[in-house]
Amino acid sequence: MSRFPTRYLLTCAAIGAAGGVLLIPANNVAAAVSASLPPLYAAIVGVWILPVITGLALLRRPGVGVLVALLASLVTVPFTPYGARSIITGLMVGIALELPFAIALYRHWRPWLFFVAALLVGGLYAGVSFNSLDLPTFPAGVQIAFVALLLVSVAVAVALGLWLARAVERTGVVRGIARPRAATPGAEAVR
Repeated sequence: MSRFPTRYLLTCAAIGAAGGVLLIPANNVAAAVSASLPPLYAAIVGVWILPVITGLALLRRPGVGVLVALLASLVTVPFTPYGARSIITGLMVGIALELPFAIALYRHWRPWLFFVAALLVGGLYAGVSFNSLDLPTFPAGVQIAFVALLLVSVAVAVALGLWLARAVERTGVVRGIARPRAATPGAEAVR
């Protein structure tokens, strides 16, 4: 079997395209509210990680997160004010979410690892956004709400992504292209 069979690439493309369709309104809302209503912006941040989590949980193979993130961001380029900058953001999210699985040599796919990866990405994103959105000029309650809503948003996106992956997997459409739940002896599976 080829390392990247056509069905595998088409599955990543489908997840990326669906994710991009979700990201178009999310990017437009984010552009409109980020400066004036940072907590609302934080509440939708999970949309950026949803396709990546879904792809990783569904296929459990190297490169899925980066490929899905790239394809999702490419869909958004002509339809959002961020344009080509979306590609850089998408790749950063894809790489960051895939990194813990790479460190684990793509052997461990337990739900807690998805949550840890996403919450770390969310925490880093909150730190970067704090200054870029000028959050220090907002009251402390707004700052706390921003961080809390961002972390809740990514946690909800992980839960939804894991659920979507299981639902799609039960249909059988990824049989033969997804890495088996117990890909290597002693490997932990997504439950």
